[in-house]
Amino acid sequence: MAEKSAPPARKTGRQTSAPLMQEDNLDASWAAARPRTLVDHAVDAILSAASRGLILPGDRVSEPDLVTRLGMSRVPIREALRILESQGIVSSEPYKGIRLMEISHQRLEQIIDVRIPLETLACQRAIEAGRNGPRELKLLNQSVDELVLMQQREDVYGFASADTDFHRVLCSLALNPVLSNLWESIARQLTVIFGLSTIGKSMESIIEEHQRLVEVFAEGDIDKMAQEIEQHIRVQALDVDYEKIIAERRKLLAAAE
Repeated sequence: MAEKSAPPARKTGRQTSAPLMQEDNLDASWAAARPRTLVDHAVDAILSAASRGLILPGDRVSEPDLVTRLGMSRVPIREALRILESQGIVSSEPYKGIRLMEISHQRLEQIIDVRIPLETLACQRAIEAGRNGPRELKLLNQSVDELVLMQQREDVYGFASADTDFHRVLCSLALNPVLSNLWESIARQLTVIFGLSTIGKSMESIIEEHQRLVEVFAEGDIDKMAQEIEQHIRVQALDVDYEKIIAERRKLLAAAE
């Protein structure tokens, strides 16, 4: 096994948990391998379709259709949908079936109202403890590098996952597992929202926003960082007209049928 000082391996854009955040090992690169199951693949496929606008908010998610499209049995797909329902990605109602989460202006405001205090507190605690130095910045810049890589590959789902991972890492720097777990409860919803945002906003501008966050975090000014998070999460997020994007995307999909 490589020494701990070995350079970190490139991430795949599909990380689902924060790096091991410990005082003596903030740049940990190694994690135990976990075999991916059919359920994992089904979850990824559904999230990918949602983030790329192939399934739109409010649309019915048909289990038989997923069986056909993914070439899987009902068992892993049913379990994947159960997991996604627990994370707010889909909802199930009697006589209405399973539907993808709604993304309305009100819903976005609700998510933003949760994200801003969580991410602001995470940055405050990290800066107060001096965890905004070279090791921490390296982790954040690796997430930015992943955004750039996914942009180059024109991989919308990979880009949305990298965006989610950036904010996951940022929150993990607080070394507060309660905070990280609360943030994680909306993480996959954010991946869908981040993916759809690329339809109305260039990936380049999104990358620049994250680079700016890293720069301000490095400065260590807590008040300035709080303002930057407000700008990034509320102002810049609401610059995107998701309802218009969804309506136009629905017309395109209907015309293609």
